[in-house]
Amino acid sequence: MYRRFLLFCLAGSLAALPGCTWFQPREWPLSGTIEAVELPVVAEVGGLLTAVKVDDGAVVKKGQVLAEIDKRSYQASVREAEAVLAQAQARLEEAQAGSRDSTIRRGIAAVDQADAAIRLAEARQKQAEAGLNRAKELVDQVASQLEGAKQTLAYQENRLREAARLYERGAIAKQEYEAKQEAVNQARTQVNQLAAQLEVARSQYAAAREDVAAAVAQTGTAQAQRAGAQAELDQLKEGSTDYAIRALLAARDQAQARLEQARLQLEKAVITAPEDGVVLRSSVTQGEVAKPGATLFTMRKGDHLELKVYIPEAELGRVRPGETVGIQVDAYPGETFRGVISAVADKAEFTPKNVQTPDERTKLVFAVTIRISEGLDKLKPGMPADVLLPGKEDAQ
Repeated sequence: MYRRFLLFCLAGSLAALPGCTWFQPREWPLSGTIEAVELPVVAEVGGLLTAVKVDDGAVVKKGQVLAEIDKRSYQASVREAEAVLAQAQARLEEAQAGSRDSTIRRGIAAVDQADAAIRLAEARQKQAEAGLNRAKELVDQVASQLEGAKQTLAYQENRLREAARLYERGAIAKQEYEAKQEAVNQARTQVNQLAAQLEVARSQYAAAREDVAAAVAQTGTAQAQRAGAQAELDQLKEGSTDYAIRALLAARDQAQARLEQARLQLEKAVITAPEDGVVLRSSVTQGEVAKPGATLFTMRKGDHLELKVYIPEAELGRVRPGETVGIQVDAYPGETFRGVISAVADKAEFTPKNVQTPDERTKLVFAVTIRISEGLDKLKPGMPADVLLPGKEDAQ
């Protein structure tokens, strides 16, 4: 009986050793913070908000109407432009009646078609440039917020160091010291969230620059085609078209461009959701006057939550894109949500500064991005989370 007791004690002591692998769990956690992509919804035209159709937290679909700006002035501009175009077209047709053969009419149609292509390309270019400006404003805004958050974090860290010295001397209560620690944690979370937002905003800005370059190239192509069509028309009309016809053609084209611009402004009076998602914040109420460029709503993609963790270089072989992992949060103890590894960084980096111990911060790690596929109705941006990766024996 005594020998059995000694063997039992020995087995328990071995299991408690830090290096013992007999009872090593098949999963072990990495920690990170859940993140989401925020999308600003910006007013492209100004005016009185006659309707705000969604509240904070509303689930919306792409193209769903979020708000409406008073359309009356824009509708009047469209009617006026339509009347001017009709008048210009009538004058042109009157001048052309009886003096244009079928060949010349086909040449005029080709020029008109080329003009339409130019206007469409220019409209797309303006839209792309507006998107680039909005993306640049968003980058500047988030960068400014991030700088402020870093200053706040530095301030809270200084206060925590002072509180630590006072707490060691017994000059302040433990509760006050812990409050300083919590303030530092909150400031650090804010810095991390803003850094992630800045990365997304910079990606959107780069994409917007590419859109502008493509739109400029398209405009140049359309203008070249128009020049060719005009050259052919000039050759056909040589000796048979006076300056009056040319002036009427130009007047008709100008009226058409004004009509298209008026219609575009009218369309922008209806504010719609750019993506499926959730309205995080509404910055306006019905009856306010919206200014062009003002952010009316901030959205989050409804099906897009991500979690970024950092894995040591020696353990890199245990993660692969497409693998399923488990995710746990303190808010739902006992529940494990699934996620899929969407990306593994190609380049190593030093552990981010928000890791607690200086020793850990000096290690080389790889960033692992996980797209959350389960629990989207429960998990929220900003939640700390643990990622459960398969144990070493599972990765072999």
